[in-house]
Amino acid sequence: MKFLKSTLYIFLPLLLLNSCRDYVEVEQVGNNRILKYTSDYRAIANNYNDVTASGGIYLIANDDVEFPTTYQNGVTTIWGNSYTWQERIYDPSQGDSDWTGLYKAVYYSNVLLDGVMGSEKGTEAEKKEIYAEAFVHRAFAYLQLVNTYGPQFDPASSNSEKAVPLLLKPELFSSLERNTVGQVYDQIISDLKSALDNGIQDDPQFNVLPSKRAVYALLARTYLLMGQYDLSLENAEKALQMQNGLIDFKSLATAYSYPVLIQNPEVIFSKTLLLTYNGAPLSTELLNSFGTDDLRYNYYTAPGTNFYPTYTGRGFGINTYSYTNGVNVGVSVPEMYLIAAECYARSGKITEAVNYLNILRAKRFKSGTTYTVSATTNKEALDLVLAERRKEFIGRGFRWFDQRRLNLDPAYKKTYTRVFKGQTYTLEPNSGGYVFPINQNYIDLSPELGK
Repeated sequence: MKFLKSTLYIFLPLLLLNSCRDYVEVEQVGNNRILKYTSDYRAIANNYNDVTASGGIYLIANDDVEFPTTYQNGVTTIWGNSYTWQERIYDPSQGDSDWTGLYKAVYYSNVLLDGVMGSEKGTEAEKKEIYAEAFVHRAFAYLQLVNTYGPQFDPASSNSEKAVPLLLKPELFSSLERNTVGQVYDQIISDLKSALDNGIQDDPQFNVLPSKRAVYALLARTYLLMGQYDLSLENAEKALQMQNGLIDFKSLATAYSYPVLIQNPEVIFSKTLLLTYNGAPLSTELLNSFGTDDLRYNYYTAPGTNFYPTYTGRGFGINTYSYTNGVNVGVSVPEMYLIAAECYARSGKITEAVNYLNILRAKRFKSGTTYTVSATTNKEALDLVLAERRKEFIGRGFRWFDQRRLNLDPAYKKTYTRVFKGQTYTLEPNSGGYVFPINQNYIDLSPELGK
């Protein structure tokens, strides 16, 4: 049995909840409050900073990012190691903030699932709402974890490769033996279906809270990563039936008019990357793929002089133009259109695929310009979808997950090379470079993580 200090650093903060109740109503354990009332659990569920953890180290590794030569000497060792797909990302003195943040979200979710239904001074409806939300937060965290620290799910294999530990109880002592890729995906789907079974709310007040449409959208993303396109399409369509609004970029006076996160009609469920990943330089190839009439170039990217260290080129711009947004990697309406379009293209329904692409593109181009695309073959339609994903999700790290899954397709797998500080690095399809290593510090504390 191993103490979870290698994974979780959060137990005491969890118990330190602020309260306006009379002192006599507060039960004490030492100097800490214990969780007793439903409102205590709601406070945890609404603590956005703790449950929104989404990682982001993979953003530096994907081919959307390109470090200019003059920029390379100013980056941290963590960024340099990720950029060159190293077997070790962190120095012995460093912790992995992606790993700890995501498992922190898992732990909070487990606390909610374990205790909220037995809490006091709350209605059954209030308790069940919190209970259902916790399944969604845990599912999202594990989807990030398995796609960062585990091999790509392969629909043609047993997916028996080791990935990450499944921790389903808020225990201080537990084995950290890693579960398989298949087991983690089974748990993700189980959690999302449990949220539906427990009446997850249809229309929360803010998009930072889980909802039924968020569950459908996360199922669509999960099944896409699993290569189960029929199920992915089914859930993407369900999400779009509940929310399908798009921002018409032509209506924005400037990029600074982009809506704040909680008022963004495109966001179904908000999750943001760590701020440390904001400002990574975008590749010249990707930037050049935008036509002059595509408004996303100016709205999704910003000059490198806006970031530190500064550089020639452009970086992801949303957090610059609308500071509350960060790098949002939660599910969104554009993602559902593009998932549905891809699934239609893969099933031979070219017209439907192109129609969904053009619905999105109509909101992204200058007035009076040609935005429509067309295709005559499945491959042409799929190529259009994948190109659109890169432009719509620029600077968010989604490209890394696409690279991983596309490696399974001979038509799309590719070898990548980079030159960093004068040395050339290569990333082969399906190689170990696509799996981020677990921090050696954590393996030293819990050796079963290394097995």
